[in-house]
Amino acid sequence: NKRLKETAVPAAAAAPASADTLYLKGLETFKNGDLAGARTQLTQFVEKHPNHELVANARYWIGETYYGEKNYEQAILEFQEVIKQYPKKEKAPAAMLKQALAFRALKDQKSTQYLLKRLTADYPKSEEAKRARVLLKEIK
Repeated sequence: NKRLKETAVPAAAAAPASADTLYLKGLETFKNGDLAGARTQLTQFVEKHPNHELVANARYWIGETYYGEKNYEQAILEFQEVIKQYPKKEKAPAAMLKQALAFRALKDQKSTQYLLKRLTADYPKSEEAKRARVLLKEIK
C-alpha cells in the first residue's frame, strides 16, 4: 500500500509538465515551419487540457497556423475564439490585430478598420494598439 502512494505522487506531479511539454512541442513545430503539425499538436493540447492557463495562447497559435497558410477565413474564426473566450488574456489584443490583418489580406477594409479601432479602444496601452494606430493611418 505504501508503494502505491509513492508511485502515485510522481505521476500526478508530472501531469502539468506533460501539458507544458505538449504546448512547447507545438510551438517548436510551428517555429520549424510545420504549420499543420503544429496545429495538430496544439489542438491536442487544448483538447487534453481545456482548463490550462496556456489554452488562450494555444488557440492563438492555431490561428497563426491558418494565417501562415493564407487560410484567412479559418484564421479569423480561430482568432475570434481567443478574443471572445479570453478577452483578459495577453493574447487577446494580438489575436485582434492578426484578425484585422487577415481581413486586410482578404481586402475587407471595413472589417480591418473596425477591428483596428476596436483594438485601440479595448487595449489602448498594448503594443498591438500602437501597431493598430500606425496601420489605421496607412489605410486612410
